[in-house]
Amino acid sequence: MPDSRITIDQLAVLLKFGGDEDWLVRQGSAAEKALLVGVDWDKYASLLQDLMLVAKKLVSTNYARLVHRRLLAACADEATAQTFIGYASTL
Repeated sequence: MPDSRITIDQLAVLLKFGGDEDWLVRQGSAAEKALLVGVDWDKYASLLQDLMLVAKKLVSTNYARLVHRRLLAACADEATAQTFIGYASTL
């Protein structure tokens, strides 16, 4: 079974298309589409929303810890997790 954690390359494509799977289907290259086959778009959209709330300090400390654990479990490596956090903090 392949690793279901997102890589930095996959995250870059997700962010490029703003989490809009339909936009990827219409405008994405074959390579971008292939990179995201099997990626659960809803999972990462939900995680992004939670990271934005954490960045704005709109959640409890306990919930922020839960989000961080989900982030680490969802990302293939620390660089991907940090990129995700950084992006969420700009929104």
